[in-house]
Amino acid sequence: MAAPGISQENIVFPARVPPDVKTLIKASKGMDKAFYRKLIKLSLGYLQGSARDGDCEVAVKNLCQAAGATTEQQVMATCVQYAGVVSLLRAALRVNTHTVRQDTFINDLTNLGLSSDFATDLSRVAYGASRNDINKQLVVASPSLPTFTAINWRVEVTISTSWLSRVLEPVVTLRLDKDDKKSCTFEIPLAKFHQLRYTVASLLHQMEALENSPLAKK
Repeated sequence: MAAPGISQENIVFPARVPPDVKTLIKASKGMDKAFYRKLIKLSLGYLQGSARDGDCEVAVKNLCQAAGATTEQQVMATCVQYAGVVSLLRAALRVNTHTVRQDTFINDLTNLGLSSDFATDLSRVAYGASRNDINKQLVVASPSLPTFTAINWRVEVTISTSWLSRVLEPVVTLRLDKDDKKSCTFEIPLAKFHQLRYTVASLLHQMEALENSPLAKK
């Protein structure tokens, strides 16, 4: 096993370990099992969006009481530990459980300096039977941009303008309806429309190639 904080190939944090996670790792050495399980439960509820702001505030207060945090410094340390578990869970839930074995995942966390019990509890979240439900809740709770619900189009030909007596240039009019009940309409010349089609097709091809690449399957 590599020394704590050093791994030949870090899986959960391939680039660097966030500062709040480093603080959590140091504090976890004297942390009892019941307390870090409360941390995991509260952090998972926050990521899933199942807890409202008021509920989170009450839960954090209860967490501080469970940790015996009475001074401002102790309360701040407990909040940093909570933030560390949130960062740790967020990274753990990005791990591809189809290509990374559970024991490899646990070893990676213990190499960072977490206890084997703590790492095992985190692995049960990442590899447990409820992982699919967790993923669905994370998608619902994640901020997202509006999506298109319908696309309407028509082609118009400008015969003449006040400047030119004969134009005969096709113009494509597109109206995009979004799921936020708003729509946008724009007009583009036929040549630009073909350029738009080519660009979209090229991007889709690149996305498919990226999904099939070995790097995306790690």
